[in-house]
Amino acid sequence: MDLMWSRIYDVILKTLSCGDNYVLQAMKKNGMYRSNCFEVFGFDVLLDSDLKPWLIEVNLSPSLSPDSPLDHVIKTNLLTDTYNLTGIRRFDRRKESLNKLKYRAKVSGFHHTGSGTGKSKQYMNHSMFAGSIPPA
Repeated sequence: MDLMWSRIYDVILKTLSCGDNYVLQAMKKNGMYRSNCFEVFGFDVLLDSDLKPWLIEVNLSPSLSPDSPLDHVIKTNLLTDTYNLTGIRRFDRRKESLNKLKYRAKVSGFHHTGSGTGKSKQYMNHSMFAGSIPPA
């Protein structure tokens, strides 16, 4: 079983390496960097009687809508792992509101200037997403 999975990983890695140059060229053309974009690929792999994997196709935008309870679990875990890898975190509105109140209490004379500068801008720089994606 381990040999089968290592063969599948090998097929996937070789496939990705074939398109790496095209992806890098498109990123440079659009002024993007590796840290600000990602793509989820769907690999369709067929196993023959010897458990040898054969790549059928690669989907650039695979369907993420679940068709069954098992499919729901698999796709939820996939999205959770994807968000964790990219550093996206769950927004916790209650924690953010508390942080906002604490910041306003700490800063004396908090006034909104209306221009988007000053202390209101300082708050925006110090507040980020709070929390994390819970494990599945």
